[in-house]
Amino acid sequence: MTGVLNLRHTTTGTGRITTWSLLYYLLSMVLAVCLGIALSYAIKPGRDQPFASRGNTQCSTASAVAAAASSSTTSNGTVESLLDIGRQLVPKNIVMAAAQSGYLGVIFFAIVLAIILTGMGPPAEPLIQIIEISNEAIMRMIYLVIYCTPVGIASLIAQTILRACNITQLLKSLGLYVGTILIGFALHGFVLLPLTLLALTWKNPFSIMRAYFPAFAMGFGTSSSAATMPLTMECGVKLKCRPSIVKFVIPLGTNINRDGAALYEAASVLFIAQANGLHMSAGNVIVVAITATLAAIGSASIPNSALVSMVTVLQAVGMSQYIPQLSILLAMDWLIGMFRTVTNIWGDACAVSCVDHWASKKEGAIDDEALMAGPPPGMVDKEHMEHMAKASLKENDVEAGLGHQDSAMAIQAPKADNSVQAHGGDSREGKVTH
Repeated sequence: MTGVLNLRHTTTGTGRITTWSLLYYLLSMVLAVCLGIALSYAIKPGRDQPFASRGNTQCSTASAVAAAASSSTTSNGTVESLLDIGRQLVPKNIVMAAAQSGYLGVIFFAIVLAIILTGMGPPAEPLIQIIEISNEAIMRMIYLVIYCTPVGIASLIAQTILRACNITQLLKSLGLYVGTILIGFALHGFVLLPLTLLALTWKNPFSIMRAYFPAFAMGFGTSSSAATMPLTMECGVKLKCRPSIVKFVIPLGTNINRDGAALYEAASVLFIAQANGLHMSAGNVIVVAITATLAAIGSASIPNSALVSMVTVLQAVGMSQYIPQLSILLAMDWLIGMFRTVTNIWGDACAVSCVDHWASKKEGAIDDEALMAGPPPGMVDKEHMEHMAKASLKENDVEAGLGHQDSAMAIQAPKADNSVQAHGGDSREGKVTH
């Protein structure tokens, strides 16, 4: 909600830039989701069905898995699947939806309420202040959880080691899964985004990419695009983009542009479906695309929050029973998160070049003085950035150590009836969005 509410501070001069930026970010995330889905079906990382054990047994023979998989399907029709999204977006009781983890309905309600409050003007300020203070309090609580994350990760890895069954098959599937995600990031960063940039601006995308290399290096090391944001802005200015646009667009993108998270969530959900021997209909694939995009936009700007927002996508396609298996993906998220952050930073850089190009054709249509003030108040908080960067570095050090020692064992799925054990996703820091 705070992300939408903060846009109420935009003026006429910044409103047009905000619109251009949001349209570009939406386009890039849709492209990322479609790429993630296409690669998942092309490579089929879960084709060995390593999680498809049935009954009370922990492991199954290949023939038993194949027989069980043939009867497992999520084959709702396209129309029915889309109608189901509509029903989830508008629940009969918002309180009940929140209690029953109906995240789509809660997110939609929050966005609509924020839009209405934004249009009400001064009378809505008391309620808006309550929301913003609540957001700040929850953010401080999250800081405490983040510092305990290494203990949680170690516990998850220990659990998966104890439940390991067919290590060879699981290693192969997890390796294909990680490879699929990284190939997706590479194609999105070196093909889709450059082609989009070339088509919209007729600029050499690789010369722009080279100019942002220092930001990519820092983002890769910190897994935090918010901690990298000052350097990203410096690279944009050196590239001779209008400073006012750089100062406005990059902080905005740091909070809402998550190309890497969108691709990651779509591909991960399809991997879990394949690994459990499930066949997804065309309608459910469309649902995955829509909900992955929305979940990426609405995910909190904290480490590993993409795994939490992925719960929404699984619920939308009727795969709630497989939520505990997200803990397996967490074991390798320290590696994926580095490349995901670089992808997000590159997406922000492309947005700056595109918006700067459009603005150069609309002289007088923007207010440079308003833009130089930065994005709407509350979109980026330096204190949050410092806290989250330190937490991210600490978490990466622990996760990398655990990953090198135990990644060969930390890939066995927990049983489907376990409690949810997923921690946050895209390592992008800033204000958390509710």
